[in-house]
Formats: sequence, structure tokens, C-alpha cells
Amino acid sequence: MYVYLAFYGIIISVFFVKKSPKMLFRLATLADAANLRHLSESTFRDTYTAFNTPENMEKHVNKNFTIEQLERELQTPDSQYFIIESDGVIIAFAKLVCNHTTPGLNEKRVVEIERFYVKRDFHGQQLGRKMMDFCMTWAKAQAFEVVWLGVWEHNPNAIAFYRRMGFEHFGEHTFVLGDEVQTDFVMKRAV
Repeated sequence: MYVYLAFYGIIISVFFVKKSPKMLFRLATLADAANLRHLSESTFRDTYTAFNTPENMEKHVNKNFTIEQLERELQTPDSQYFIIESDGVIIAFAKLVCNHTTPGLNEKRVVEIERFYVKRDFHGQQLGRKMMDFCMTWAKAQAFEVVWLGVWEHNPNAIAFYRRMGFEHFGEHTFVLGDEVQTDFVMKRAV
């Protein structure tokens, strides 16, 4: 939409007013599987292709981001996918796995953030923070005590983001990408 500012019939300025997209935060459903599969693969590739071999990327994607795998996860009661839609298009998601513990948290009621991605075109709009707030509010409502996650040791941007969100590093675990064994930092935050 263009807006004209006029003074006594003389146009002083013309500027474009951008309509803000409608953002919707919600639980994913089985109907979201295909779009979620596409976003899962594209955000994973955007983040990790430069750091891994094409063969290992293909193995990981073909194992974890098939439509069948996503449909299974969406139907598993202990897996929750939260999504952000902008004008009907999924632009961010988080996958939470309930009661999936890790060493050091065995005595706590925990939920793991297994995946957390924002589409590259939407970086810098505070959607990660908003999604994290949404996840933490949900975890509190479900009476979880701790939220934890694993983040690749060579992903400084993600590590810094999680620290800003209140997570602290408390261990490591292995993550297998294709044939390569990698190290993830394990981080936690009290609910």
C-alpha cells in the first residue's frame, strides 16, 4: 500500500507501508507433514551442508526427513511439533520429545528440544525467541522441570542463542550424521 503525504494539494512524500504478516503459533497436525518435512530438510541443509560431506548429509536426510518418518513422529504422543505460520506458510518449528532424559537429569521430569529451526528468510525477526518462549510456556503448563537440548559444538550462533535464552552447558553427547560421529554440547534450562 502506498501512502501519500500532501500539504495544500502538493505531494510532499510517498512511501510504502508494508503490511505485517499474520503469525500463528500452533501445534502441528498430521496434515502439516509434507510442509514440515520440506522445512525440516531445507533448514537442516541450510545450517549444515557447508560442514559435512554430501554423502553424510544425504544419509541423514534420507533417514530422518522422509514423509513417513515425519508422519510417525506427528502421531507419537511423546513428540510435539510446534510451528509458526506466516500467512499460512510454515516458517519455523520446534520438535519436543517428552520424558526423554539424558545423563545428569535422570531424577527430573524433562522434555528435550530435539529440533529448533527458523527458515533463513525469517532470521533476525525474533522468531527464535518467540518460539522458545512458546516452548517454555508449554513445558511449564505440562509440569516439566527441565528443558534440555543438544547443539553441535561447532555451531557458535546456536550456542550463543541458547545461552541468551537461559540455557547452560552441562555435558556432551554424540550425534551421528551419516557415518560421522560428532559431539553435541548438552544444555539445560529450568522451567
